Amino acid sequence: MLTHWNKLLNTDCIVVDVGPHTVYPIFRVGQTTLMSVCDKKYTNEEIHCCNHVDVLIRDPEERFISGVNEYCVQHKLDVQETWNLVNSGKLYDRHFTPQYIWLMHLHKFHKGTVTLYPFSDIKKFTNTHKGKWNNKKWGEKLPLAQIENFVDKDLLLLKHLNKTLTLKELLKNVLS
Repeated sequence: MLTHWNKLLNTDCIVVDVGPHTVYPIFRVGQTTLMSVCDKKYTNEEIHCCNHVDVLIRDPEERFISGVNEYCVQHKLDVQETWNLVNSGKLYDRHFTPQYIWLMHLHKFHKGTVTLYPFSDIKKFTNTHKGKWNNKKWGEKLPLAQIENFVDKDLLLLKHLNKTLTLKELLKNVLS
């Protein structure tokens, strides 16, 4: 499955300062909000100067549903047909890329520590909320069955919420 994420892993990696915090924004986990309120951006090699990075982690099952629905809204696609493409391995996108893949992307440039926070803690970083699902405009998010390889390793990330450890150690714990 990892080869399908090369498109993401070969893009720029961005970490931002939001007030006193250095945060790694992940799609569908406050990325729009964090990018809009950031004071400074670090890209790729610049990230090496960041000793510590905070990372918000969203419930993987909720994020998967939200990501597929958002992808469908943006591309004017049927949700069930899109889910079928995702399930058959024919469609991959940043909106539902597992969060551990995003962390692997960060690891290319950051060898220091990270602290994982639940998505609900975004309020510790900002009171702004952009990119929220608009039920009046788009309707209700359609429920979807989970696809195991999109959520299984991310569920393991939840065990590390509110903990600080090296990114290498975190990825080893999740991937082994």
